[in-house]
Amino acid sequence: MNKFFLSVNTKKILLIILIGMLSSNCSNQNIQQKDLLINDPFEKYNRKTHQFNKTIDKVALLPTSQLYGKTVPPYFRLGAASFYSNLQEPKRFANHIVQGQYKKASVDFRRFFLNSTVGLLGLFDAASWLGFFPEETDFDETFAYWSVPAGPYLEIPFLGPNSFRGSFGLFADYTVNPLVRLPGPIPNLSLATFEIINIINSRHEYAQAIDSILYRSSDSYALTRLTYFQKSKRIGQPQETIPFELFDPSADF
Repeated sequence: MNKFFLSVNTKKILLIILIGMLSSNCSNQNIQQKDLLINDPFEKYNRKTHQFNKTIDKVALLPTSQLYGKTVPPYFRLGAASFYSNLQEPKRFANHIVQGQYKKASVDFRRFFLNSTVGLLGLFDAASWLGFFPEETDFDETFAYWSVPAGPYLEIPFLGPNSFRGSFGLFADYTVNPLVRLPGPIPNLSLATFEIINIINSRHEYAQAIDSILYRSSDSYALTRLTYFQKSKRIGQPQETIPFELFDPSADF
């Protein structure tokens, strides 16, 4: 008899614990969802900007990226992407220094030196072949490292989803670009050209994901915002280890 009551009481206790865990999990999910959506006081403006960006994508960026993918050979696209990535090394170096990531900063320095020399100004990613792989970072992550709040969500014309902190970080990122440091109009024109090429190349590479968000969802603005906040919540957290595969010229790019 005592064993029976003990068994019943144990089951009740386990049931209470299980219900508590489920309630806590649902509560945490509601809090997380609230956190993701609450900081958008400029939604009316952001939705108009989102519609503008979506129109620009539909009439210009999407067809241009499709033409780019069909007409530009893979090795040229890879070279352009590698060249652009090499221009980002000073930005990574500066941010890793400020974040106290000196080992990563030394890798950034080696990559920039190797790819700018052996890699012919970055057209070839020679550093990766030697085992020095890039790790992305920017001033948005640096500001987060120094506990600067992200601020309200903000969709920027032509540039897409961001935050107040991220928009300032975006401006700071450009200040450490090597082309900005060079005098004369040609470097500035080159900077704009490579930025445009990078945007077109990225639109081509991530076409499936972007199309799903913009054109296959019932509310593309809400999904864009949710995707951005989910990404921003990973800022400052350790990056996952992703197996790195060196480029295969015979594969699709």
